Amino acid sequence: MQASVRKYKIDPAQMDEVARRVEEKFVSRVSQLPGFGAYHFVEVGNGILITVTVCDDPEAVAQSADLAAEFVGDELSDVEIERVEAATGEVTVSRTA
Repeated sequence: MQASVRKYKIDPAQMDEVARRVEEKFVSRVSQLPGFGAYHFVEVGNGILITVTVCDDPEAVAQSADLAAEFVGDELSDVEIERVEAATGEVTVSRTA
């Protein structure tokens, strides 16, 4: 299992709009990728947004990162958003309820 974690800085006043667009337009795209496992949008405060995408293999997680970059450029071009950090790697410990 692989994960892609991305950290963004955005205008806090635009967080709800970004969340709405992600839910309406991005989640359906990323969830259709072969090997998709999960997607999480985490608002941590002060205009910081962290997203986590989990997939079965490195190829799928790489495709999700490409899709996210494309989405930000196409669908969020009118939003003050900066990708601060991005990383992908193997999930070595995982537990769900």
